[in-house]
Amino acid sequence: MEVERLGEALKGAVDLSIRYYAGLLKLSTDYLQSLGTLVSAAGSAATPPPAAGAAAAPPRPPLLLAAVAGEDATAAFLIENTLGERVTARVVVRGGGVAGHVTARPEVVSLRSGEQCVIQVRVPVDGAIEVGRDHIGELAVPELASRTIPFVVRRLPGESGAAPEARADPE
Repeated sequence: MEVERLGEALKGAVDLSIRYYAGLLKLSTDYLQSLGTLVSAAGSAATPPPAAGAAAAPPRPPLLLAAVAGEDATAAFLIENTLGERVTARVVVRGGGVAGHVTARPEVVSLRSGEQCVIQVRVPVDGAIEVGRDHIGELAVPELASRTIPFVVRRLPGESGAAPEARADPE
């Protein structure tokens, strides 16, 4: 008799648990569907349609220029002339503070249609720059593209040429 009551109680608890989690799953599913609808509607309303014949450009991750004090932080990116004619263009650096000291080489490029060129960027990192703080800017080649190339300058902890600390062998 006692075992039967225990079995009935266990069966009721399992049934209640199943109904609870089924309801929670349905509520979560409804919430996510509603959220997806809102996000889709907001995205399509906020984003203007692309111009006729223009391909949507994916966002470009920023270049990271990072070095310890006393070194130059460097990075590189590729540009291409996708226009139907030769173009001579200047690489423009936009940014203030540390980001404003970024230099690009070459500063001016001359490319025939379909040609590519690697642009190297460099900035000296000194002890006056706060460790771990991001200094943001962007690079542009207005004659070749309407997009900009974002960059981040960061001073890394440590010192230039510092020897690694000697480690004692655990024995």
